Amino acid sequence: MRKRLFIIMLIVVLILIIPIPTGIARDGGTKTYTALTYKIVKWNHFYGDSEVFNETKVYLFPDNFLSLDDLIKREINN
Repeated sequence: MRKRLFIIMLIVVLILIIPIPTGIARDGGTKTYTALTYKIVKWNHFYGDSEVFNETKVYLFPDNFLSLDDLIKREINN
């Protein structure tokens, strides 16, 4: 019984912390990796006339549920 509980808990923890590639945006090649508790975004976003936002950011819960549009607005304004 304890072994079964340990395996179930291990699976739940892995689901919460292992990021899954969720796609590439058509804004210059921004890549996202998402887990249930955080999101990793490798920004390559073109804005303005010739400016590029090129960084890797980690967004923790609850910001990981925001869209890329909302996140880029927040990053460019800071």
